[in-house]
Amino acid sequence: MFHVSCSPPTLKVLPVGRQVRRASKFRFRNGGVAVLPVILLIGGLIAEIGIAGVFIAYYLSQSSFGVKLSEEALAAAQSGTQDALLRIVRDKNFNPSPNPYTLNVGSYSAQITVCKDTCAGADKFQIDSLGVSFNKQRKIRAIINVHNLTGEVKLESEKETAL
Repeated sequence: MFHVSCSPPTLKVLPVGRQVRRASKFRFRNGGVAVLPVILLIGGLIAEIGIAGVFIAYYLSQSSFGVKLSEEALAAAQSGTQDALLRIVRDKNFNPSPNPYTLNVGSYSAQITVCKDTCAGADKFQIDSLGVSFNKQRKIRAIINVHNLTGEVKLESEKETAL
């Protein structure tokens, strides 16, 4: 039959020169030095873009949110003016007990000041309504004429005034 002879494999050890060993140590030891600044630069750019995106989103949401709050404050001020007008129609000598008084409208409020005869003239009411919604405020001033004989109530003017 066949005769198979197996001899153990032999390993040859090749001498490694000092220059080759130094080059390999230099390559592995300083290879991360070149990668570190690149990683830091890319990470810094990503962080900067992320922070800029957050600021842009914040300012865009605040501007539209601020407009919404301002409109809610104006609606509260108009509600306060209408409330005072109804109270004057019901009572021609209306004089609120705490002056100004507060009217809560949902999550916002109106602070209403009513002045009779002294602010706008004889037989006239001046209504100042300050609407507040979170940190936004709007103010409406209305002048109402009440005829002293007939009791007829007329709205002379209603306008938004500066704070």
